[in-house]
Amino acid sequence: MNFSFSIAFRYLFSKKKNNVINWITWISVSVVAIVAGALIIILSAMNGLSSSVRNLYSNFDPEIKIETQKGIRFNPDSLPIKKLELVKGVKGISYALEETALLKYGDNQEVATVKGVTNYFSKITNIENAIIEGHYGPFVDGPNESVLGINIAYKLGVNTDSNIPLRMYIPNINGNSSGPADLFKSTTSYPRGIFDINSDFNSKYIIVSIDQARNLIGIPDVINSIEVGLDSVSHPEKVKSTIQDLIGSKYSVKTRFEQNEFLFKSINAEKWITLLILSLVIVLAIFNVMGSLTMLVIDKKKDVFVLKSMGANQNQIKLIFWLEGFLISVFGSLIGLLIGILLIFLQLHFCLFGYGTSNGFDCFPVEPHFLDVVIILLVINGIGCLASLIPIRRIK
Repeated sequence: MNFSFSIAFRYLFSKKKNNVINWITWISVSVVAIVAGALIIILSAMNGLSSSVRNLYSNFDPEIKIETQKGIRFNPDSLPIKKLELVKGVKGISYALEETALLKYGDNQEVATVKGVTNYFSKITNIENAIIEGHYGPFVDGPNESVLGINIAYKLGVNTDSNIPLRMYIPNINGNSSGPADLFKSTTSYPRGIFDINSDFNSKYIIVSIDQARNLIGIPDVINSIEVGLDSVSHPEKVKSTIQDLIGSKYSVKTRFEQNEFLFKSINAEKWITLLILSLVIVLAIFNVMGSLTMLVIDKKKDVFVLKSMGANQNQIKLIFWLEGFLISVFGSLIGLLIGILLIFLQLHFCLFGYGTSNGFDCFPVEPHFLDVVIILLVINGIGCLASLIPIRRIK
């Protein structure tokens, strides 16, 4: 093995009789390097995007949400709340009540979803991190304060420093036609904060205290969901299973992933589709390796006779050329990964590429995973090893 490896290593770096073979060999190494570098950069970018989306949704969505299977609202007293709070891994719970309403601020109007929450909402989500103007209001200075998405705030012309009231209206299904005032229920809020999460949340939600939401709807003691926060070391799926067993099948229990299942599955699908496409590019790169190895076998015919005269058997000679193909794959993949990881490091620390946001400028997220490096090495070198078996069959 050492004999075969040393000769294969020397063949890789020695000058061939035909200069074209030298060029093809190093072109093969370069192509493999480009593919390996592209793979680690793209996979790291997809990992970064996935983590960025998860962090983004953690600003608003709880780690676990409990909803009724029938209807849209329920009384939380129908559930064993005390036992729920004692489930291992549960950090705390918050009630949530949502209703679509017409918002009126000065002369401007906009339709939005009013979300009433308890004071623990800011503990089980990262909503306070998303506040870009003012402060998280519903429980800071008074029960009638609110925070709303930046898109809604822009359309309404909200000023968080003013005392202009924001009126919220919903249809009064029990009203009569005796006058316009009976057709709608309403309540007043004072915007004290603006959040920026993503376009969906920014254009949809205004957050108020749950008491104010109940006052608007006119139905006390009801909620749409129970939102559960977990300890950092807890596994959401295990906690979900425990909660589901505790509360029974009348209620659905969803993790943050399941609340946004389509989005997260789409990101994962894009990652693996990208990997599949680049794997096809790897196959094309390996054809270069095969071509280089085939020409080397032809170029080294005299060396083969010399090796045989020195006592080398057929398998040893084939091993030399197989190792040559393997070394091309290894050197190419290692060079590509090193360059790719270097570019990722520069992106992480110096923000080579970014994009504009409402807050200014953000870097494109990248997140290298060691497992991705291992997979790339195994895939490229595995295909390279198999492909190298084809040219050495010419050796007789």
